[in-house]
Amino acid sequence: MAYLAKTVRADDMKAPAKVDAKVDAGKAETPKAPETIVFDKAKLGTVKFPHQAHVDKVKNCDTCHGGKVPLFPQKKTELKMADMYKGKGCGSCHDGKEHYDVKAVFKAQGSCTKCHKKEAKPAAQ
Repeated sequence: MAYLAKTVRADDMKAPAKVDAKVDAGKAETPKAPETIVFDKAKLGTVKFPHQAHVDKVKNCDTCHGGKVPLFPQKKTELKMADMYKGKGCGSCHDGKEHYDVKAVFKAQGSCTKCHKKEAKPAAQ
């Protein structure tokens, strides 16, 4: 059961159904997350979040989506830059420091164009 397409708009995301490991052991396939999540309502330009690249680095979904207060709940979430600058959401790793045995991660603050890209508008005819 694939749960999302390769690329999905953030507004179209739905949380995957929870799998009860005790009841469904051996029956359920691990839900597959999208490779890319597109945030197309960002004021500074569209953000195409390379989800699979981040999964490959942290190796565990619970790192970002688990715990009592997950960094990114598996539901539609509004991300605010002010919160990231305070170390929440993306800012929990994108703070210029080393994380998960990976070289220093670029700081969200002051690196706007690393994530935000203005889409080229089609030429008027």
